[in-house]
Amino acid sequence: MNKFSAMIFASAISLFASQTQASPGGDKFVANCSGCHGEDAAGIPGMAPPLKDAPLWQGLGDKRSEYIAGVVTGGMGGTLHTPAGDTEGMVMPPQDFIDTADLVDITAYVLQEVNHVPGGPDAAMIDKYKKSPLSHEELLKIRNGGK
Repeated sequence: MNKFSAMIFASAISLFASQTQASPGGDKFVANCSGCHGEDAAGIPGMAPPLKDAPLWQGLGDKRSEYIAGVVTGGMGGTLHTPAGDTEGMVMPPQDFIDTADLVDITAYVLQEVNHVPGGPDAAMIDKYKKSPLSHEELLKIRNGGK
């Protein structure tokens, strides 16, 4: 193998390895969330809605960090309307037992890597909602654009 071929081969291997390595948030998502939301965050019918829903996260704009922090710390239940269909009667229990730093990583993964939108709550926001969770009604109001 000549030097040029070896360089191309090494670059390809390096690129492939970096693309297949999960981020810390991705690993934590799989460990804590994928049992209900699926490893690809596409949801599991009858169990949990998709988190892979870029139009939702884009539409939330500057409220997306508040919304996702509120959901993971306070839980969510009831009927949700998603592109994949309505999810009725599901209940996501609060995940406030998960370490704050891990929730920051998980929420950043869902927003930034799964949905390709900026943002994510910081530790102060996660801790705030762990102490005083948003109600289901408050979360739905954020989700529905203040309505």
